[in-house]
Amino acid sequence: MKILFLAHLFPLPLDSGGKIKSFCTLKTLARQHEVRLLAYLRNELESEMFPEIRGICAEVDVVSLQRSALRSAWDALAALAFGNSFVISRDFRREMLDAFERALAEFKPDVVHIDHLQMAQFVDFDCSYKTVLDQHNVECLILKRMAKTAESAVMRQYARLEWPKLMRYELDVCRRSDLIITVSEEDKAELQAMDSSLRNIHAVPIGIDVDAIPIVERSHNTRNLLFLGAMHWPPNIDCVLWFYREILPLIKAEIPDCTFTVAGQRAPKSVTNLASDSSVRVIGYVSDQVAVAKDCSVFVVPLRSGSGVRVKILNAMAMGLPIVSTSIGAEGIDVEHGKHLLIADTPEEFAKAVVLVLRDPSLADILGQNARQLVRESYSCEVVGNKLLSVYESALSTPNMRA
Repeated sequence: MKILFLAHLFPLPLDSGGKIKSFCTLKTLARQHEVRLLAYLRNELESEMFPEIRGICAEVDVVSLQRSALRSAWDALAALAFGNSFVISRDFRREMLDAFERALAEFKPDVVHIDHLQMAQFVDFDCSYKTVLDQHNVECLILKRMAKTAESAVMRQYARLEWPKLMRYELDVCRRSDLIITVSEEDKAELQAMDSSLRNIHAVPIGIDVDAIPIVERSHNTRNLLFLGAMHWPPNIDCVLWFYREILPLIKAEIPDCTFTVAGQRAPKSVTNLASDSSVRVIGYVSDQVAVAKDCSVFVVPLRSGSGVRVKILNAMAMGLPIVSTSIGAEGIDVEHGKHLLIADTPEEFAKAVVLVLRDPSLADILGQNARQLVRESYSCEVVGNKLLSVYESALSTPNMRA
């Protein structure tokens, strides 16, 4: 089968959850099929990864995607004026449409794999090729949740206006796609709750390269709490600020010498300003997560919005870190509270769970060991890849699949 992989993110380096998922999917498909990659390229570091990607794909094409405050403001106004989704329209580039049409003409794919909803705007769903929509998240659900939980009143209002438009677009693309892949049964259920007529949905978990992630030998003297994630993503910004303001003071009342480290690229001032507190470190982009994790007593995931599956949790589990998460943070992962991690949703419950792990090293070790085992058994690239290939074979060989 010839597959044109249309990607919102260039899959390398593996410095975000979305890239990790895309890279695992790309490698898996290339094991049994001929795959051509067309992706947005954002920086020089990504361009340095061309040789590795070319070793996987038949061809690699890229289009530069540069965002700016001026361009975003213009796109936001246009979206309001025309009733379109800003999340989708801000990433339209004529150069990508032209590159996609060239790839179609040259490669003549059997399947177009749409990696992230934003790339569906370039696809003609009435053409001869079949279409696979790879949903990293239920995109409108992220904004629906942000409309209730975002720290900023401006962000809450934006989310209230945006999520219904995004939902309409998302459902339209789902209805027109031959196959929809979600990362969890929860996301599959969310889509079907929005439109019960959808029947072409398969849940395939996110896979990670477990063998490439060593078990971390943590310092037993540390009282450091670690959050690691891309800090330009609004749900991550929200949860870090919420943790610092509402949860950390409760923990410090019990464990005064605990510290909080925020690791992740492109943190806004609202997050970097937290470092004025001597007990907080904001360290930016991390090339070696294992080195940072050695100074981690508890890995915290206090997410209040978002969708899909948090790769940050899968990576932390693979490293054998003890984790405390909200229900939303652990959503989509087959974990058991008290066995693989601790789950808490209020500031009081979250603080209590963190303190419990800090005071009980044996509990921390058991949680980490159980988490590592679960990831190896259920979320390795090999296990997930076999399921993806099976779904491709069964779903795309069936005619008239659209709902």
